[in-house]
Amino acid sequence: MAEIIENIEPVTVEKPYTFRPLNATDMMPMFRIIGKIGIDEFSNCFNSDAVQSILKNKGKDTAKITDVVGLKIFLDAANVIINHIPDCEEEIFQLLASVSGLSVKEVKAFDFVTFTRMIIDFVKKEEFKDFIGVVSELFK
Repeated sequence: MAEIIENIEPVTVEKPYTFRPLNATDMMPMFRIIGKIGIDEFSNCFNSDAVQSILKNKGKDTAKITDVVGLKIFLDAANVIINHIPDCEEEIFQLLASVSGLSVKEVKAFDFVTFTRMIIDFVKKEEFKDFIGVVSELFK
């Protein structure tokens, strides 16, 4: 039997959006979103009874304890975000529309995968990372 070998080339799917560079006009919507997510609740993630209990009983294996505490804090923080995302739904659509040059209606019409990719691409923007870095200085 003859083997058929096909050259399979990756398919590049063009995204239906592009982002402009972030600027000062994007700060207020981002602050509104952060405020609605409940930034003050994040401090509770570090001071939870579970985290404090793990730290008090850490024993000898510090690396494992650090991993457990880190995972616990990550899960608690993710829970805070997930619980509050619906509170800032409109602000998220408006911000993404603003930085992409699309209308809110167009952003809302994206399928689940495209919208998720859009959020991930936005959070990976260098200016967004810089913004988070500067804002985090408030908590030092």
